[in-house]
Amino acid sequence: MTDRPSARATTTQTPGRFLLSARQVHFVADASRARGGPAEAPVAAELFLSSLAACSLAVIADTARSQGVGLPSVEVATSYEVDPADGTRFARVALDFRFAGVPSGQAEALVQVFKDVCPIYNTVARTTPVEITVTGE
Repeated sequence: MTDRPSARATTTQTPGRFLLSARQVHFVADASRARGGPAEAPVAAELFLSSLAACSLAVIADTARSQGVGLPSVEVATSYEVDPADGTRFARVALDFRFAGVPSGQAEALVQVFKDVCPIYNTVARTTPVEITVTGE
């Protein structure tokens, strides 16, 4: 088994439905209705946003644990807008972090670590405006 993350995808007998596999975990993704899919399972853009959110929470939780802060209660909402002049790219990506029981300064610091180390975030941020809001309590 390799240390490099990888995933595979295959078509299914349902038009616009795909079976994705990462290691031994399998899940379904759909094409959007505009691409002829049923759009019942997550579509590619939602999977992209989910991977960005998962990376953020993994880094935040690990950083908090390593700093002895404990596991913070964090929710992150992600969204995007397609560039109206170029439908092949995002005009912006947004992440809205909400921390419960974490002071604002500490919440900002945890999000900064995510920004510093997440390759998914940095790949996006180098090509697309990313808006981040952080609310701590």
